[in-house]
Amino acid sequence: MAEQAKKPADTDALLRITQGLRRVDVGTYALRIRLAEKLGIGTIDINAMAFVGEVDGMTPKVLGNILNITTGSVTAMVDRLESKGFMVRKPNPSDRRSVFLHLSPAGTHAMQWANEHFAEAASAVLHGSSEGSIADIATFLEGIGQRLIAAASAPDQTPN
Repeated sequence: MAEQAKKPADTDALLRITQGLRRVDVGTYALRIRLAEKLGIGTIDINAMAFVGEVDGMTPKVLGNILNITTGSVTAMVDRLESKGFMVRKPNPSDRRSVFLHLSPAGTHAMQWANEHFAEAASAVLHGSSEGSIADIATFLEGIGQRLIAAASAPDQTPN
């Protein structure tokens, strides 16, 4: 206990932020599981929809690389999502052999369900906060997100 009291305040704050971000990650995963159950699809399908929703017009190859799954798995997943009405393929005008993936209106609606839960959670926590502090929090979270995406894209640096 006494050792913890000696830590500088910013170290404690950093620990709380890190724990908070992990809770957001776990909460996001739990929300995606719930959405997958509601839609009758798998969580990998929800992850695919989330990525395609962020980068409209993604190729199946790029999606497979992001999700770390084979071309055959991507094809089966997109077939499944397309048959359920959540995703569509559109021809790639610059490459006849390739397609772009897009969320359908039903897929967009499904992802909005999750976004509404994020918005409700943020609104409840931020209620009464100043616009300046909300802007600072938004900038902080955007920066964390960008750095995590960059770290996920960086060459492998396996921890020892």
